[in-house]
Amino acid sequence: MKLISGLFFIFLLTSFGLKGQNYPIYNGYFLNPFSYNPAAAATERIQANAAYRKQWIEIPGSPTILNLSVSTLLNERRAGIGFRASSFNRGFLSSSEVSLAYAYGVPLDKTSRLYFGLSGGFLSNSLNTKDIASTDPALANVASSFTPSASFGMYYKNTNGFNLGLVLPKLISNSSLDANFTFSYFDNVILTASFSRWDPNPKVIKKGQEKLFVKKKKKTNMPLEAFAIYRYSSIGGLFEATAKYNFNANIWLSGTYRQYAGIIPGIGVHTKDLSFGYFYETGVGGDLPLKTHEIMLSMQFGKESKFRDKKPAPPLSKIKANPVRVAAKKPTQKIDTSANHQARFKKEPPKIGVEPAKTNPTNPVVQKPAVTTPPANQPAPTNTTANTPSVSAEVHAEERKQLDQHLDDHTDGKHDDAHEHPVNQRHDFVKKGNHHEELELATYVIAGAFQSRANAEHYVAKLKALGYEADFGHLSARNLWYVFVAEEKEIPVARQERDELQKNKIFKDVWLLTVQE
Repeated sequence: MKLISGLFFIFLLTSFGLKGQNYPIYNGYFLNPFSYNPAAAATERIQANAAYRKQWIEIPGSPTILNLSVSTLLNERRAGIGFRASSFNRGFLSSSEVSLAYAYGVPLDKTSRLYFGLSGGFLSNSLNTKDIASTDPALANVASSFTPSASFGMYYKNTNGFNLGLVLPKLISNSSLDANFTFSYFDNVILTASFSRWDPNPKVIKKGQEKLFVKKKKKTNMPLEAFAIYRYSSIGGLFEATAKYNFNANIWLSGTYRQYAGIIPGIGVHTKDLSFGYFYETGVGGDLPLKTHEIMLSMQFGKESKFRDKKPAPPLSKIKANPVRVAAKKPTQKIDTSANHQARFKKEPPKIGVEPAKTNPTNPVVQKPAVTTPPANQPAPTNTTANTPSVSAEVHAEERKQLDQHLDDHTDGKHDDAHEHPVNQRHDFVKKGNHHEELELATYVIAGAFQSRANAEHYVAKLKALGYEADFGHLSARNLWYVFVAEEKEIPVARQERDELQKNKIFKDVWLLTVQE
């Protein structure tokens, strides 16, 4: 029997050519794309995966595969990093590989991203020749080799659930294995496609909850997912397709058809931080009636990292204010970057949120005073600015346009704390934290929420440049920076402020936030 198995594996080595690296195959490829594509390293949380595969259990010395990987997205960046280690034992030939991966994502539009990945490491091949009586020079070349390895991948992701992948798993030629062949980067190519709108842990903020909002997909979760992978080699190709059905957030079943292997069923369980999958190759529908077992374990750690869709706002020291256009000469408008940020709004904050008043050249931007009715026995005050040049309505329209453009350029900011309820009816209650710039106990009229302090500070500067009073502070419960345009001790007063501010187009989406003990 040992002689038969030895001859069988010598046949495998020669028929598969020793050209390329005889890459291992995983039934659970759809559970961990990073196992073959370095561009998939940017996982939202720290993700650790382990896979074990025992192939053709009826044959002694049959292939055994072990794969370990760790990957994560770097928070508020576009890059991800990963580590992979694998062992592939097939008869008398053993291969081990260790590599590091780096992935970088490019936003194509608001719904799609394209990731590029590169991995590099070392590959070790060894051959146990003690039980083989052969003088084949091909086996002598494999007896001991230690070479660098590298791979390249691309991964397209879209919020509609459609994903594509391309991998060149071998960028460096092995002088021992490839000595008799012409090497090409395209000797091995992996192509993948998938469609999935399933989220086992959808996160929706309900009123009063203290959780960070994660956008839901545009449509309701679809329990059926589809995956396909094609492994091209210069000596042949291998196609595989999988359908996965999620009964609920914890249990799923899968069915795979692989060329030459036939039907492969799978089952798995899933929790928020732990996933387990088992696959069994029955040999039904395949060329050989050989059985194979495979298990996969996945664990996730830490908080979700955020992909930075837009570039961060420039430092305030580099922000140049635009001049205000007036009928006379155009004085330069200065942004008040030294605003009383730490003082917040002390005692009785002024009424804000109304249209900026018309100004004269010596005072480009002033706050419009509240309208009052003089007593009957007192004459109305005289308008002392009636003959002064004024800022045109077009100027304010242009300023609003610039402010809207700022929000569009930092969509990761204003919508960082979106909500399922209508914005103008929103009122959240959150406990105060211990950040050194934490919001004080009060009820705030919120104009925007940002993950970046620089973006919040830049937004406040923009509001002040338009003549509105604003400030910002941190909220530890959500790890966000909130820009507010009013601060009140009493909730009814804050509601009045909000209602008045919502009459202004700029503040039509403001909402209330109460910080409490």
